[in-house]
Amino acid sequence: MGKAGIRSATQIRDARSLARFGITSMQVRLDEEESRRWVSHFVIAGRSYQLQGFADLGRPRGADTDVILGIEALFALQGFPQDNTVVTSGYELTQAAQLPDNGRTYERLRDSLLRYWRTGFIVREGFEVPGQQSVSYYNETLGFFEKISFWERGQRGGDLAQGSLSRDKTLRVVLTPEFADSLRSGFIHHLDRELLRNIEQPPARALYRLLSAHRQTDDGSMQESLTVSLQDWREACGLQDTRASKIMRALAAAHDELTALGYLTSIETIGRGQKTELIYHFRQSGDPDPNLVQQLLDANLGLSLVVAQQLAREHASHVEKGIQFVKNRQAAVATGGKPVINPAGLLRSALKEPDRYLLNQQTETVIAPVKTSHQLKEKLERQEREAQAELEAKAVVLQEAPFDVQWQKCRMGLKLLLQKNFTSEEWKSLEQHCMSGDLSAVELLSNATRAAATLELQDYVTNLKAQL
Repeated sequence: MGKAGIRSATQIRDARSLARFGITSMQVRLDEEESRRWVSHFVIAGRSYQLQGFADLGRPRGADTDVILGIEALFALQGFPQDNTVVTSGYELTQAAQLPDNGRTYERLRDSLLRYWRTGFIVREGFEVPGQQSVSYYNETLGFFEKISFWERGQRGGDLAQGSLSRDKTLRVVLTPEFADSLRSGFIHHLDRELLRNIEQPPARALYRLLSAHRQTDDGSMQESLTVSLQDWREACGLQDTRASKIMRALAAAHDELTALGYLTSIETIGRGQKTELIYHFRQSGDPDPNLVQQLLDANLGLSLVVAQQLAREHASHVEKGIQFVKNRQAAVATGGKPVINPAGLLRSALKEPDRYLLNQQTETVIAPVKTSHQLKEKLERQEREAQAELEAKAVVLQEAPFDVQWQKCRMGLKLLLQKNFTSEEWKSLEQHCMSGDLSAVELLSNATRAAATLELQDYVTNLKAQL
């Protein structure tokens, strides 16, 4: 398989049924004794999953997700060979798995392949007999690889367990018939190769794979949201600690990365402790680019989160030039230009009429609008007042919600405004105060937005830190 074929593929075909079982733990480190044998029983989207896992070399984890996805990609690119064999090299597998080409990677490849080879599991399905209390269970043993043939580099007479997979010599991986048939079948889901390339941390890639598998229904449609019990999700993710706080902490970094990359728009948390539920909201085709939303808020032009999302959605191609245009107008004040009384209104007007404000021809020089008028100014101010009134009305309703719901609804806006000025410990402290009701997340977001609009955000952050 040529390098071009690997790199040009935009999607990776993943076995949906196996991905849903979460056999590969998203944790990077596992307790070795517990990871050699485990039992998972969880319910997601009304479907029950039961399995026993056996892995004498340890359960696949973390970056092992990249390796199995690389094998799946090569199997598909080679035309799903009838002998179920992937013939490749260590280097081609690094390319397919999107891993760096260095010595440490080839050590990890060897370990990951062997872990999948030695991992087997029993899938159980229950059948009730009408009129009887007993239940009959059908059990099936499954696995990933039947055989691996590979060359490795090591010291003369060295330890068998310390070798490194050869970079250039032939690597053969024979898939089990069940695994190969699963990849050939229509019961698959496609992963976005570009998104995988941009996800930096292995746990976030593993979570993306799991979410994608459970998000897709049996008819192939994609759900806009997915609701899971935290404890069921722990089992699906392969997390060992059962404490709710530890589970949330293990998921937090992956949540943040998938949200920042735009795969998720938000994650709602409902309930507390063992009864916690998570609601994942996925970005739809019409949703705004989160990076543009953040740029609009970071520009400190007085935009609310709602308005920033609307502008990013409706005027994505002109957002960056629009921000620069307003910044140029503000900078022109120092050289005798007119003050910008309403920067948010000016930006909205420029985005709605890019030709009038010459955004398509904009340079680094300050460009004035073709024509301004008293009526236009009043219109812009009225639009901003209406948007602010809408935001305040929603805030009144939200203040009646439970504290944890308030936090989840306001978290992303607060993060965009405040987190870059907070350490991780300060951010955790802020979350705890909001979740307990000591501070109102709704009021914090409103005050922070107002402070950003009046260029007083730094003073506001200083005072807020003092409260914490």
